[in-house]
Amino acid sequence: MKNIGCVFAFSWAVLLAVPAFSAVPAQKPPTAAKILQGQGVSFGGVAGTGFTLLDVRRTADAKKKVERIVMDIGDMNGASLNGLPGYYFAELKKNPSRLVIDFAQMPNANIDQTRLSSLMKNSLAVTGTTLSLDPIDSSLNLTLDLKKNTKVRIYQVAGKKSTSKVVVDLMTE
Repeated sequence: MKNIGCVFAFSWAVLLAVPAFSAVPAQKPPTAAKILQGQGVSFGGVAGTGFTLLDVRRTADAKKKVERIVMDIGDMNGASLNGLPGYYFAELKKNPSRLVIDFAQMPNANIDQTRLSSLMKNSLAVTGTTLSLDPIDSSLNLTLDLKKNTKVRIYQVAGKKSTSKVVVDLMTE
């Protein structure tokens, strides 16, 4: 009787140790970026060994009330990155109107808060910025305070001839 209990316990241990491959959903191909209005989330990129925020550029078309912010993403050493950028999670918050972008595995940035604030000084949609690096999590957080009713579209661009990018389109009313 004692041996039956051992066999029964061993059987359960084996069953519990078997990985459940059917529980993992199939990966879907990337879809077109949707426009976030009011609140919502967007994410993309891939995990890796580490990434660097190389540069941030801003262009605007006042007539169309559209502004584009392009973030160049490089590898851990600050070199160009082929393929998709590092993983990011972006959340549009409603009250106050704010876009928060968290970049995982990004302990390095070639720009600082002063340069970012200067870049966004005459923005059509951005009223304030915060850039912070978290050395414990090895992550970078970029917060853009937005004018009310600003719509947001975020998407990734795989690096082929140049480095990978995360692009943010801001549409004001």
